[in-house]
Amino acid sequence: MLTTSARRSAVPVLALITTAIVTGCGTPASTTASATDGFPLTVSSCGRDVTFTSPPQRVVTVGSIAAPLIAAAGAPDRIVTRTFEAASFPGQYGAALQDVEITAPTAELAREEIINRAPDLVVSVEGLSVTHEDLAQVNIPLIVTRGYCKDAAGTFADTFADIALYGKLFGTASAADAEVATLKQRVQAVTERHSGTTASRPAATLILSRDGAQLKAYGAKSTVHEQMRILGLDNIYGDIDKRNFEANTETLIAADPEVIILLTQGDQTPDEVRTTLRQRPELAGLRAIRDNRIIVVPFGYTGPGPVAVEGLEVLDRELTALR
Repeated sequence: MLTTSARRSAVPVLALITTAIVTGCGTPASTTASATDGFPLTVSSCGRDVTFTSPPQRVVTVGSIAAPLIAAAGAPDRIVTRTFEAASFPGQYGAALQDVEITAPTAELAREEIINRAPDLVVSVEGLSVTHEDLAQVNIPLIVTRGYCKDAAGTFADTFADIALYGKLFGTASAADAEVATLKQRVQAVTERHSGTTASRPAATLILSRDGAQLKAYGAKSTVHEQMRILGLDNIYGDIDKRNFEANTETLIAADPEVIILLTQGDQTPDEVRTTLRQRPELAGLRAIRDNRIIVVPFGYTGPGPVAVEGLEVLDRELTALR
């Protein structure tokens, strides 16, 4: 049930929003369109169809991936607020997004605050901060970046499809398609550099909680898994059908990875996370730690969005430097 303040704020929203109608289920992120201008446009987001009668003009993004995706599609000017960016990292899209309001960067933004910004679209991570059902009560559509649908694999193909989709949705298809072509070329260039690799190097991608108490690993349903594959690294957790999970240190020790990719989040520094990892006595014998084969990069370089292409190039350079 909406609070009284939320109901009051819904009045201007209803006057501003793009009409969006939830129509049922479908496959993730497929699109259909009718009419010569491309609208109505139906978007299937994580299996839920949403129909737009015109391009959205005021967008709130939730999470660190949505804003760079929309910027890559050529529509950063549509974003009025960026929220819940616990690991904000727009990378090469930073300049296009630098003037956008960032609210509650390390905590969930209340549903009422999102509504008060009068968006005609919210682009989010599935299950984070607000839901379709929350916003449907005030006729605000929500779509989820496909790399963060619960069953998504987080592939580059998903990222490129999202950029193309947002190009159609915001009426910036030419810019979006051009950016996708460029990003594909960059991924292909790195792929070709490693095409002659005959032996994969065992590796693990890990992330430490800010207090250092929790160590998580990344499995097969993560973008970094695809990055590792392209770079000729064999993800020791590649048989686990999850994005991330609490690391099994016994598995880590038994696999003895040659390379560890360590991700930073928030205000963590590379030196801090390296030191924290090295201070875990049970891991002292790992080859990657013993031989100083630890690559540290911001988490944002490995999220299911366009910044991951830049991240792939960074990982490629860092990996080359270790050889």
